[in-house]
Order: sequence, then structure tokens, then C-alpha cells
Amino acid sequence: MLALSVEAHRTGCAVVVATGELDLAGARRVLDKLDRLVTEGKDRIVLDMSGVAFCGAQAMSALVRTRARAQRAGGWLRLAAVPPHVRRVFGKMDLDRLFPHFPDVTAAAAGRAIPDQRSGPTEPR
Repeated sequence: MLALSVEAHRTGCAVVVATGELDLAGARRVLDKLDRLVTEGKDRIVLDMSGVAFCGAQAMSALVRTRARAQRAGGWLRLAAVPPHVRRVFGKMDLDRLFPHFPDVTAAAAGRAIPDQRSGPTEPR
């Protein structure tokens, strides 16, 4: 089961807090929620993944699509506090290049990524 909530950050971006599993059903829910935000003009989004226990391939695909859609609208999608077991999967799929490592919501909202160990400092997107 996946729980999603949306909060406004003081910087003006939308923070979506995800708790639970981003399995097939969770992927659909997060995609719907993020797409709705972009449609409403809230195209600067931080997804707080600190409470995510599992992130499947469908959810990763949904995040890539939403990132592209937000960028086309002039915004961004940043992932914050991605658990280590999920970050490892992102790395194996080379998605860590699309989603820099932000340790928390504050760093993600400000665009302060932790440098990638493989390629040096990562530019915020």
C-alpha cells in the first residue's frame, strides 16, 4: 500500500511525500499525482522517498516520464532521501544520472545534490 501527501515548500515547489511501496499500483498512483501537479502548473516537484520500502520498474518508468514532462513545462522533478536499497537499483539502471542524490527535501528544493562518486559533482536539474 502507498500513501501520498502533497505539501507546499517555502521555496514554492511542491513536495510529494511517498510512504509504502511503489509497486505496480503505487506507480500508477504516483504518476497520476505527479501528472496532476504538472497539469496544475506546479512543475517544480520534490518527491520525498524517505518512507519508500520498494520501488519497482513501473514506478521508475513513471518517474522518468514525469521528470521529462516537468522539464518540458520548465520545471523539474527531484527525488529526496531515496533509501540506499532503492538508490542501488537506480544506479544499476543508470537512473542516478537523471536523478542526482539529494539527501533531504531541503537540499532537493535548493538544488544542492551530493556529488556522484563515479563522475564528480552533479549539476541540479
